[in-house]
Amino acid sequence: MPISFRYALAFWALAAAPPVWAADEIHWTITGPTSVTLDWRGDDSSLRYGRSAGYGLHATGVEPSPPPFSSSGPFYEARLTGLVPGATYHYSIAGGADHVFHTPPPSEARFIVYVEADVGDAISYPRVGSIQSLIADGRPDLVLVPGDLTYADMHGQSAVDQHFNDVMVWSQDAPYMPAWGNHEWDSSGDDLRNYKGRFDLPHPQTSPGAPSAGGLGEDWSWFDYGNVRFIAYPEPYSGAWADWYPRAKILMDQAQADPAIHFIVTYGHRPAYSSGHHLGEPTLASYLDALGDAHSKYVLNLNGHSHDYERTKPQHGVTHVTVGIGGSALEEESGSCLYDGGCPPPSWSAFRAFHHGALRLTVSEGSITGEALCGPAGDSDANRNDIACAPGDAFDAFVIGTQIAQPPLPRSTLALETASPNPARGAISITYALQSADPVHFEMADVSGRIVAQRDLGAPGPGSYTYLVDPALAPTAGMYWIRLSQAGFTRATKVIILR
Repeated sequence: MPISFRYALAFWALAAAPPVWAADEIHWTITGPTSVTLDWRGDDSSLRYGRSAGYGLHATGVEPSPPPFSSSGPFYEARLTGLVPGATYHYSIAGGADHVFHTPPPSEARFIVYVEADVGDAISYPRVGSIQSLIADGRPDLVLVPGDLTYADMHGQSAVDQHFNDVMVWSQDAPYMPAWGNHEWDSSGDDLRNYKGRFDLPHPQTSPGAPSAGGLGEDWSWFDYGNVRFIAYPEPYSGAWADWYPRAKILMDQAQADPAIHFIVTYGHRPAYSSGHHLGEPTLASYLDALGDAHSKYVLNLNGHSHDYERTKPQHGVTHVTVGIGGSALEEESGSCLYDGGCPPPSWSAFRAFHHGALRLTVSEGSITGEALCGPAGDSDANRNDIACAPGDAFDAFVIGTQIAQPPLPRSTLALETASPNPARGAISITYALQSADPVHFEMADVSGRIVAQRDLGAPGPGSYTYLVDPALAPTAGMYWIRLSQAGFTRATKVIILR
């Protein structure tokens, strides 16, 4: 056969072959202590995974039920079970790039959660991409998205596929754990098939009154991660909250009695407390208040729906945080007061702001530290800001719980007595007491343990002293450790620096 003819035949074969479509819309969920589920779109159903990039294990994705309808797909879902608890695995879908998933960590592990709601897609809402990059840069262990994921009911089905590609900057390596919002089900143009078909939720539960589209189940879910029990709550379908309350109470009773669980956190789309465009739901508040009164470990509720950021003072032991700042347009009222709940804010409101961004939660053995991180700035149209902040800085911060008590030290050592104000935008005054004439050393460290500043404070001898910490020592806003050491002993406390 002449060479030219062979080349022509090879070219014809390549031209006639169907194009190979690389996998996209890749994300995964935690489904139990030893299981995860991966979802993707593409022409290839193959998955390789293992404890190293050498893989060694294989799985084949199957069409999810119900199948999403935002595009022709094909869509695949692979449920992986029998995994090692608290372990990291490498995986590759359809021969693509190496990424990782992990099973939930042990109860003593420190971990980081990011939260965003009311997101959308980067074509319809140009701030979405920046916020997903902000989350990805934080290397989260877990991402909660309490509702209104894509707004395809407003912008068409292409917004669904675009959203799940936008989040791939983090969703390939951190679990995407959603709760449904009203835009997933209560208007024409979209329904829950696109979402129940894309997620395999842990401990899926059925709510009365839920829409038939998408089928029964996965109306809410719950899972344990580290020392936290996370419990989602459903949308306000007829009878859904009344059905959820006693079932959630059982889950909280169990967590309250479990020494490995230190905190209980709920998340859902609708707010129990809100002074924004969507005010709080009194019925939901009554259920969450009662659960807070009965369970000391129940300390935090996360929600969206109102497109702003708002944190409450603890209500019946529970701090409520609205995080509807994930990218879609903010919802300011007209006039001088941007909040439907009025100005000044209600007495229960601790902090509120109109600015896009995400919430970062750092969970340790004895505390949950929250930092609202600044995303892209707004404009003079539908995204006005009432605060100014630099991207990545914290514009609000809070601490729930306390540090694990340090063992008592001999009276011949130092005591770190106060650090105030905390949180602080200016200088922080630390008061400490000494019982000896040994030299004293000061350090400031970030949450990863990296020392960002240190000073020798001399050897002033026994007595009480004050040292002013310049907030400019911290490279960015956020949570830091202040440590004093003397004669082999160390005292430490957390401080939160705002910009």
